[in-house]
Amino acid sequence: MPRLRQHFRAGSGPLGVVAGAVILLGLGAAAPAASAPLGPPGPLVNLNDYCADHGAVAHVSNGQTVYCRRVIATDAWVWTYSPDGLRSDPNTRGYTCTDVCRWPDGKIVPGYLQCGILCGDPPTSGDIQSGLADCVASGVAYRECRDRIPR
Repeated sequence: MPRLRQHFRAGSGPLGVVAGAVILLGLGAAAPAASAPLGPPGPLVNLNDYCADHGAVAHVSNGQTVYCRRVIATDAWVWTYSPDGLRSDPNTRGYTCTDVCRWPDGKIVPGYLQCGILCGDPPTSGDIQSGLADCVASGVAYRECRDRIPR
């Protein structure tokens, strides 16, 4: 062993230089690399728009994550807050919403018939009572808020 130590002294021969370089490179590799801050996932899309990239993940203008998911029992795929399939196509729901949801004749749509936060509508009474509305309004992802609701 004494002969090996001799070759590893700083500046002692080619083997010492190679060993020193290996040690320095090894230390550099162990240091954590600085990473850019994570932004919202995927491209910017519009909630409820039809999508062709089945299973893709993107985000909407408020920064929330959306998923390209299938509308159950149809061939339609839409951008939705839910990572699960949708029960109905939000583009064919028959009413429009601003601060309230109304049928084409102007009558207010009862809350139990509304899609609510999931479709970008004003929150339903269920969204409010469950705490989903407050959670999403605080900036927490829809999926996480949904998972917090006791079942």
